[in-house]
Amino acid sequence: MAQGGVRPPERQTDVLLRPRRRSAVAEVLLPSTGSGSCMRDLLEPRTLARLIGTGRVLLGGAFLAAPVASTRALGLDSATAKRVSFLARMMAARDVAIGAGTAAASRPGGRPGGWLLAGAFADAADAVVIVGALKNKRANGPIAAGVVGGAVALAAVAAVGGLSGLRRRG
Repeated sequence: MAQGGVRPPERQTDVLLRPRRRSAVAEVLLPSTGSGSCMRDLLEPRTLARLIGTGRVLLGGAFLAAPVASTRALGLDSATAKRVSFLARMMAARDVAIGAGTAAASRPGGRPGGWLLAGAFADAADAVVIVGALKNKRANGPIAAGVVGGAVALAAVAAVGGLSGLRRRG
């Protein structure tokens, strides 16, 4: 403390170097493995399974709750979105099931590799179908194109994590 009991102002470097407390959500989704490398922790099959599984359940839940709005976001017109809402719900149910299995397999003793690969194949198939819809002008817009890029990236990460998990038997 400085003179008169007043604390000197903290330097910016002190604030940046101070260890930060992680939120409860971060601890559940990304528990520390103690490896010292955040990227290594993220690419660990169980961590990937927990994150991807949780995300898949949330996204599938959104499509189940609002299939017309979800398909409209892909660039479908209102009439078409209403006609294919049952297909959106089928896809959503698939994603919730794969997501729940993937997240459950991320627990100690679980084997997430197969679940991650199943999700990777589903995402790759989704990307191929959406590319076809974009080419045929049945879907349009930046969101549909972004979904393709996201599905391809997620499929690649999940495939790597799934294969790694299968090799490690875990």
